[in-house]
Amino acid sequence: MATLVTGGAGFVGLNLVEALLARGEEVVLFDSGALPAAAEWGFARHAARLAFVKGDVRDSAAVERAFSAKRIERVAHCAAVTSGAAREAREPSAIVAVNVQGTINVLEAARRRGAGRVVVTSSGAVYGESAYRLAQLHEDATPAVPVTLYAITKFAAERVCARLRELWPMDVVCARLGTVVGPWERDTGARDNFGTHSQLARFALKGETAVLPPREVRRDWIYARDAADGLAALLEARAPGHGLYNLGAGKDWSGCITAWCEALRSAFPEFRFRAAKEGEEPNIGYTDCDRGLMDVGRLAHDVGFRPRFGPAEAYADYLEWLKRTPDFWEKNA
Repeated sequence: MATLVTGGAGFVGLNLVEALLARGEEVVLFDSGALPAAAEWGFARHAARLAFVKGDVRDSAAVERAFSAKRIERVAHCAAVTSGAAREAREPSAIVAVNVQGTINVLEAARRRGAGRVVVTSSGAVYGESAYRLAQLHEDATPAVPVTLYAITKFAAERVCARLRELWPMDVVCARLGTVVGPWERDTGARDNFGTHSQLARFALKGETAVLPPREVRRDWIYARDAADGLAALLEARAPGHGLYNLGAGKDWSGCITAWCEALRSAFPEFRFRAAKEGEEPNIGYTDCDRGLMDVGRLAHDVGFRPRFGPAEAYADYLEWLKRTPDFWEKNA
């Protein structure tokens, strides 16, 4: 019995595949793109337990083939287009097709094949305007006011899951991820907004100077390994009491960007960083507004999952990974 991970060659999906294989599980990885070389090498020892099916979630026949690779017991649906404004203006239909219709295709195939638990990755972005007005964000009590097309489609996918869970019925759970930090983030063509931590890591590996925005903003950061472990916990939970969970760090990471820069400088001495001067354009980008933090009490109560990594632990682990894969971004730019 295997777990199917859609978008398994992407940022979150690849971390989840890695975590599941480390647990000794069988995995079917479904993605339209290729694995990075470092992942191919790392997964080689798990070849007997890993099947890679190439395909697009917009293609229902391709999704059906993924369910034929092994007997699928559970599904983690991680495939998504994390779009920026330019792509939203250029190709809105494609974003909706992947993020909404792709979700429906996966749910329909899971139902036909008799799969059990389906965990669908959503995003804290669905809180939209509420995230900029409130300090704490709760699954039911906080209004979802999505603004971007990415957030709108993720919220639509959540509502589709909730409705089909009632109509069919079906065991499907959605997880609203915080802003994920850590290994395997790269340009796959599906992510328009490259994470701040990864931007800084690229500068450090090249020995260049990063120019930061004058003020660091508060975001709901979560380390990639915690995100993967949280998704795995939802896949494994016997009977979650709710259909929607926040999956964030549960901690305030304020000041973490400076701490990450310091950690990078200690590991890569040629790296430099400073705040942008008045009128100067930063070469590192992130949003300029503070965002509220997602409350993770429901996940802890229902599933017993609590994130392990604070900033210090996350950065130590991330640095070790960077040292093991120093040419990762050169080959995946």
